[in-house]
Amino acid sequence: MNTRKISRPIIFSQAGMVVSGHHRASEAGASILRAGGNALDAAIAASAALCVAVPNMNGLGGDCFALFYDAKRNKVTCINGSGAAPAAALPQAYVDRNCQSMPKRGPLPISVCGLVHAWQSGLAAFGSGRYSLAQLIENAACLAEQGSEVDVCLQEYFASDAYHELVLNAPGLKDIFGPRAKRSLGERIPQKTLSASLRRIAEEGVETMYGGALGRDLIDDLSRQGSLLTLDDMRKHTTRLVDALSVSFYGRRLFFAPPNSQGIALGLLAGLWKALREGKAAPDLTPETYMRLKNIAFDLRDRYAVDPARGVRLPPELLEEKTLHSLLEKNPPPPRDGVCSGGDTSALVVIDRWGNAVSWVQSLFDDFGSGVVSPSTGIVMHNRLRLEVLAENSPRCVQPGMRPFHTLCPALLVGDRRCEIAIATPGDHGQPQSLFQVLVNIFAKDMNIQAAIEAPRMRHDSGTDLMLEGALYELYAREAEPLGMRPVDVGEWPRLMGGVNAIQCVPEGALLSGADPRRSSYAVSA
Repeated sequence: MNTRKISRPIIFSQAGMVVSGHHRASEAGASILRAGGNALDAAIAASAALCVAVPNMNGLGGDCFALFYDAKRNKVTCINGSGAAPAAALPQAYVDRNCQSMPKRGPLPISVCGLVHAWQSGLAAFGSGRYSLAQLIENAACLAEQGSEVDVCLQEYFASDAYHELVLNAPGLKDIFGPRAKRSLGERIPQKTLSASLRRIAEEGVETMYGGALGRDLIDDLSRQGSLLTLDDMRKHTTRLVDALSVSFYGRRLFFAPPNSQGIALGLLAGLWKALREGKAAPDLTPETYMRLKNIAFDLRDRYAVDPARGVRLPPELLEEKTLHSLLEKNPPPPRDGVCSGGDTSALVVIDRWGNAVSWVQSLFDDFGSGVVSPSTGIVMHNRLRLEVLAENSPRCVQPGMRPFHTLCPALLVGDRRCEIAIATPGDHGQPQSLFQVLVNIFAKDMNIQAAIEAPRMRHDSGTDLMLEGALYELYAREAEPLGMRPVDVGEWPRLMGGVNAIQCVPEGALLSGADPRRSSYAVSA
């Protein structure tokens, strides 16, 4: 057993557990577990609380992807809560508005927001039946009314240059959260209009947002600011419930979300690692090995992680042993170039007393997403279309009704008829990279779950920069340069390396927590 010291204690439970990106959310979910709710019930309560407590990273105007493990059926289902591009979102519509590429901020990269719809669809399919949606989001409504406290992460963000530059062009955000300033720890920031919207959803159902009165107010506000989104776009939205994909990993099955999620990148990293180590001692995850696997996985991700409605299908043999070995025998593609941003995401995991499990990730993409606020609803809209392009020959060309490429990447590891690990993280393109490294730490390096999360990581987004956390920089900086990579020392535990939340179910039946010190991750037992 690797005895690496840890900064946080491992929490144990026999009755269920929630780990999320904020203690308010973990407490909200755990209270539902204690009262007899199941993992999906708790996930919705935690999800709603995250929307309020971490407003710069996620909200009602964003999307989600989740995996649900049904312990009775031994089955994993993906909840695809991503929204489609508006009906008016043709490339020419952007050209007509003097755009040479997809804008990063503002009203034009706004697509349908799928999170709230996913709450109701997930609850109807997998909830315990003990709770209505209104009951599960009441805590969040109260939290928004009174205001969630400013923690260290929010204090740092509200004092940052990034926030200052954003509110210069986003007066709606400034009206709610104020100008750049060093806010006091524990200071409350009420979001009373958002609280009223949550209560309208509770009273009128999610239909009020997807074609009803709340949606009409939202669209009227967005239209005045130049958005292409219409009430009809909202009305046509559906949450997709589909089978999750999986790959063999250390005698278990690692489940991940299918396209339009980048989950395939995680599946390929895990599958390629398994193929690399078969019949041999496990290799070290050096920069050379890491970049080899990562370049293969992300090249295929960029080819296939699009809305299946575009007609692009994953080859059924892609994750088979023969294919994975053949991929390793070829020269890997060069490091990718692409848009790097959007690390402002929140994640949560739940395992309940019956063994049901949830891995849930939700996001506005960039910090405060598009920066566009609906004054009458208090909803901040995401900018999920920013990774789409205007070139019509690209598989990511923006198209009406198509769901954009998504960086959200939930994961569950299932063993002999039980979920052994529920794991999720924020971190845009780094999500599959962080999850893969944590899982390798657990199974190849024999670390406990907290040590595996705290151990230093590497990350590559685009170009030649290879980001290495402190200890890895000292170990591998010289090895990166001969590969044509520029090693970048990012220090110890920076937020850009993710914020992994995890729960492990050990053979003895106990649940063990893993909470990342890089962000405000927090575990609460039922």
